Amino acid sequence: MTILAELNQAIEKGRPAVLCTVVKTQGAVPRHAGTKMIVFGNGDSLGTVGGGEVENLVKGEALAALKDGKTRLLDYSLVDTEKGDPGLCGGSLSIYVEPYLHAPTVVVIGAGHVGRAVAHLAGWLGFTVVVSDDRDDLCTPESVPGADRYLPITMS
Repeated sequence: MTILAELNQAIEKGRPAVLCTVVKTQGAVPRHAGTKMIVFGNGDSLGTVGGGEVENLVKGEALAALKDGKTRLLDYSLVDTEKGDPGLCGGSLSIYVEPYLHAPTVVVIGAGHVGRAVAHLAGWLGFTVVVSDDRDDLCTPESVPGADRYLPITMS
């Protein structure tokens, strides 16, 4: 399975992941532009962006991106380890770090005309939509199409 197929599968399962892509290289580097790695919240990864200390640094940034939801463009020089470079290949590379987090959830209480409109708009904006109502006949896919989950409230 390709890296992008694995990322797609993680997204479909609601498993947060970070796609790390080498976007620019110059000189001698361990991987070429376009090389990808996925990092998951538990630190597991698929693929590689070069191995060694560069990869460890990228994994750390990927885990930070999972927490703050922000992309990053990381630049590494691999020329002089005595000056703090994370490797000694002779070149430089840039890596784009892009988190894919599960969508936030909107819970719509009430499936009347206002609730239907709110559910529609929330779905259109990419939220996971949960609809709840004490009227069983309104808390259905036929009444509120497009919601991800329906939770009718049973009154006793």
